[in-house]
This record gives sequence, structure tokens and C-alpha cells, in this order.
Amino acid sequence: MDPQWNGAPPSGSLTCMLCRGSVPYAKNETQHFKSHLQHHHGVFYHHEGLLSVNVLSKDYLRKIVQEFERSGDKSELVGEEDSQDVVELEETTENASNSSVILPTRKKEIIEEAKVHNCRSCNAKFGKLGDLIEHVNEHTADDKREQEKIEMNRQTLENERRRLIEEKRVIKQRKEIERKRLEGEKLKMQREIQIKRQEELSQTDEVANSEENMKMDVDKRNVMNETNARNRTEPRKEGLTFESTEKVHLTKSLLNSSKTRATSLLKHCKSALLEILLWYFTWLGPFNLLLLLYVNILMCLFFEFFSEEAETKAMKKAFSMVAKMWSSYTSFWHGQTFVGMDNIPREGPAVIVWYHGPMPVDYLGLIAEVFNRDGRVINSVVDRCLSNVPGSGYIKKYFKCDAFSKVQCAGLLESGQLVGIAPGGSREALFDASYDVRWGKRVGFAKVALLTSTPIIPIFTENIREAYCTMSTARKLWSTLFEMTKLSIVPIYGGFPVKLTTHVGTPITPHKGETADMLKQRVQMAMQELVNANQKKGQTIKSALIERYETFV
Repeated sequence: MDPQWNGAPPSGSLTCMLCRGSVPYAKNETQHFKSHLQHHHGVFYHHEGLLSVNVLSKDYLRKIVQEFERSGDKSELVGEEDSQDVVELEETTENASNSSVILPTRKKEIIEEAKVHNCRSCNAKFGKLGDLIEHVNEHTADDKREQEKIEMNRQTLENERRRLIEEKRVIKQRKEIERKRLEGEKLKMQREIQIKRQEELSQTDEVANSEENMKMDVDKRNVMNETNARNRTEPRKEGLTFESTEKVHLTKSLLNSSKTRATSLLKHCKSALLEILLWYFTWLGPFNLLLLLYVNILMCLFFEFFSEEAETKAMKKAFSMVAKMWSSYTSFWHGQTFVGMDNIPREGPAVIVWYHGPMPVDYLGLIAEVFNRDGRVINSVVDRCLSNVPGSGYIKKYFKCDAFSKVQCAGLLESGQLVGIAPGGSREALFDASYDVRWGKRVGFAKVALLTSTPIIPIFTENIREAYCTMSTARKLWSTLFEMTKLSIVPIYGGFPVKLTTHVGTPITPHKGETADMLKQRVQMAMQELVNANQKKGQTIKSALIERYETFV
């Protein structure tokens, strides 16, 4: 198609009346002309009007448009108003329709104005429609290039943002690796220090034993020398021979060693006898705690069945009275105080790991203190042997004590509650005599903390093993029975009014990528440091009692 062409149409073509272009045409093939009118001018018509459009002059066509405009209709030769490539015949006929008679001089001006086409984007004027189409295409290309430029800038910014995020992640990962390496070196150094201490102690014991053996050898050698000298000077005295004299001295040495062993045995028997007497006079002390628990159960039952309030409100009131009772008891009898209570959150989850004494009187005081302060109840993980205690069902129901599984503990922490657990368990409570934190392979609390990303709070109570004691006499026998039956059948005595101070350690947050064993080691070391920093070495029941009542002495 050539819009500049003004002559007769070539053979096999038809001149478009709207743009004066030459379009291929045949009676049997009209699709080219229809496509030209539809895509370039937005004109839609029937096949029967095709020949009439070809022969109609522009003036006659303008009159047809004017008649359609007067009748309120729209010419089917004119496309939609919102099409960018539409031939705006309304503009060409607007001035012509203002009057029914157009002056000949004005007619030429209107025809010239009808040939002008305006761009809707920049209002530029073009005499030919082809120029307008090319101009519109340039606008489209410019818009497309602008969009591509904006998209490229956006992608550049996005790539830069991702690069910065990746750099931060790498830096954080490197810091985490470095921190773990330092922690590993710290643990290694501590282990080496412990091994060196053990080696020094063993060497000290060996030196002491060797010195004692050397001393005994020297004594024996001196005795033998004296005997030999005596025998040389007096070979025959009272009918004794050299061999008989040697036997006499050997018998005396055996008697001396037997006497030493007997003295040591008597000393151990004396301490065992004193412990048995102490147990005989104070064995009811641990049962007082059990009696108080039964009193608490009766109080909860009373409020549950006889209170007119809602069950939840009544139980909360009952637990408030129970907490005040335990706080009063531990404060009066043991003078229990708390250090670092701000480390226990007033809201949100936390795993409370505590050192298990022979009797959990300190932990009960902690539960009461937390409830009196925040109104929160600690869910306590206890041993399955609690089910052997009469009334254990009520204890589990009212005081939230049960042998919770890891899944149950995780659910409690996910709901924002507190969970208390003693990893040392019964072994720590019954057989630890020197405040050694030994948890074996128990890592369940660490797995739950890692799963829920919950902080762990270590707690230790000073003098708890002086308030209540386990029988140290025949400890191996009790340990063997416990391993065989898993029952706490070790004799417990005490209830001595020594001063109890509960120390709440700094929360330990699980690290990303940390294993359960690594987290357990960190918590165990923190607990041992808490013990070493607050528990006096060589503390006894007598010294603990004197320490509390020294102001009255």
C-alpha cells in the first residue's frame, strides 16, 4: 500500500477512499481490503457495500455521514471512538453540519481541515494518516523503551538487595562458626583442666601412698636391723633363736596394722551409728512435706465441690491459698530467699532446669513465689514413680505435675507456659553427696528447647542437701536396689531449719545449628558454675545451722 500514490489504481487493486492507498482487490478475494479497513481505519461493513464504497465520492460520503449524524445514528464506516488508528470522520464533518448551506469559499477550507490529523498524546498535527500512524508507533516504542529501562533499574536494585542480604547471611554464618569454635575451645580447655586436676590428685595420692609405704619399709628395716644386731650380740637369750625373734617382731607388726584397721573401722562405725541415730529422730521430717501436700489437696477439693463460683475461678483462688501457705512455710522454717527472680519471664515460655535435692521443698517454694508474683503455674515434669504415691492423681490434676513427654512439653511451651524439669532426677536427689552436676545422657529438655527456640533458666538452691539428707551408710547397697527396682527406697531424713537461698541463673538461649548435646553441655556447665559460686565447700548440717542462727548465739 502506498499512501502517497494519487493516480489510477494499478491492475488487480482498489484505491482506499479514506487514506488514498492502493490495496490488492478481486471480486473473489476481498479479504485484503477488509483487513485494511478493519486494522487501519476501524471500519466494519458487509460485503455488499464494498463496491458502493469504491464508487462513492468523498462529498457524497460526507453527506451520508451528515444524514446519519442528524438522525442520531453513527455511520458504520466510522470505527470506535477509543481506537487509536480510527479515521475521525466526525472532525471532518463537524463544521459542515453547523449549517445546511455551506459557502463555496468555506467548503474548500473545511476540506483542507478534514485532512489534518491530531496525535492524542502530544497534540501534534499531521496531514496524512500514515504519518500519524508512524508517529503513534514512535510513541509506543518510546513508552516500551521507558518501561524496559524502569524494569532494568528495578532488577538492578533487586539484585543489589539480594546481594546485601546474602553478604549479611554469610557474615552471620561466619560469626556463628567462630562463636562455636571458641565455645568448643573453651570446653576443651575446661576438660583439660579437669583432667590435669584429676591427674594431680592421683599423683598426690600416689606420692602419699609411696611415702607411707617407704616409711613402713624403713620401720621394718630398722626393726630387722635392731633384731639382727641384738642377735649378734646376744645369740642365745632365754632360749630364743634368731628365727623365733623375727617371728615375734612380725607378729607385733601384724597386730599394729590390725589395730589401725580396727580404729578406722570403729571410726566409720561411729559415723554410721550417729547417722542412724539422726535418721531415727528426724525420719518424720520428709513426711511433713507429704502431709502438707495432702492438706493442699483437701483445700482444692473443698473449693472445687463447695464453691459457688466458676470452676476455673475457684481453682485459681484455691491455688492462691496453697501458694501463700508454701511461701509462709519455706520463709518461716527455712528462711528461703530468692536471687535473680527477674530472670524468670513474667509472660512467655521458658524451660526451668533446677538442681534436685533429696526433697523438693525449694522447688515448691519457687512455684509458690512465681504464682504469687505473676499468677503463673509452672508445669512440672516428674518421675513416673510418683504414681506409686497415694493421691498422686490429685497432685497431677491440681498442681500440674506429670511425666510429660517431649511432645507435650513442646505443646506447653508453644502455648506460652513455663515448664520445670530436673535432668538429674532421682539419681541426683538420692546419691549425689558433693553437689556434682551429673546428668548422664539426658538431653530431652535440650531437644524441646531447640524445637521451640525457648530459653533455659538454671536454678540452684544453696544448702538444700543440708536441709534434707539421704542415708550415706551402705550407699552402694541402696544404689544397687535403686538400679534393680527403679524405686526411691533410700532412707531420707532431716527437715533441719537451715537457711535456703534459691539462685536463678541467666537464661541460656539455644543457638541456630546447635545440637542437643552441645546445648545440654552448656546448661550443665552453667549449673555447675552456679553451684560452685554459691555453695560453700565442706558445709555440714551443724555449720549450716550455726550460720543461720549465729546472730542469736
